[in-house]
Amino acid sequence: MIKAEVNITGTVRRSASIRTDRNNQPYVSFVMSASLADGSGTRDIRVFVSVPQARQSDLSVYTEGQRVTASGTMDIRRKDDGLSFYLTARLVTAENVPALDAISGTLSFRGYLKKENIFDERTSKNGRPYLLFSAYSSEKVGDNFVSTWVTFMRFPEKNATVESIKPDWLRPRAHVDISGDLRISFYKEAPSLSCIVREMTEHINNS
Repeated sequence: MIKAEVNITGTVRRSASIRTDRNNQPYVSFVMSASLADGSGTRDIRVFVSVPQARQSDLSVYTEGQRVTASGTMDIRRKDDGLSFYLTARLVTAENVPALDAISGTLSFRGYLKKENIFDERTSKNGRPYLLFSAYSSEKVGDNFVSTWVTFMRFPEKNATVESIKPDWLRPRAHVDISGDLRISFYKEAPSLSCIVREMTEHINNS
């Protein structure tokens, strides 16, 4: 499971239309993009947006080329060789939109640590120690399971050692729940996910 509570500033790339969900309830659907910096310039993240409780008047607002800010819950899924982003918006506004595109928010992740070499101890440019590690979340797509990897950075409290953020359950293939600050960047021209950890616990399946 990979979800995020986000705010997105960007541009509508496909004008809105009204559709109905499986319960025959109307919603507004459109595509927006946010241009994010990478090492060689900027690249676009495309986000498929749905707005529940559609109104006909919304169609005149969410038109191609219109700049908007949207907030809501974003599902992040692997599709083909890349990531796809689906936002269920609570609010979309075309008023007082910032000049710069951005995606910010809180990531919620459930998945597994690597099988080996599960973390590295690093030091930031400011001399602060931290743990760097990766974990993956799997989902079924068609007849196959696909995995989405996220890179995590976990910092200790001020003046604490890195040992203070190594729980006893930090072991290969540990099942984890993690939340923290979402970061979206690019690796070999494809979007990749990272997160500054705020909370991290072992996931216990009680079923």
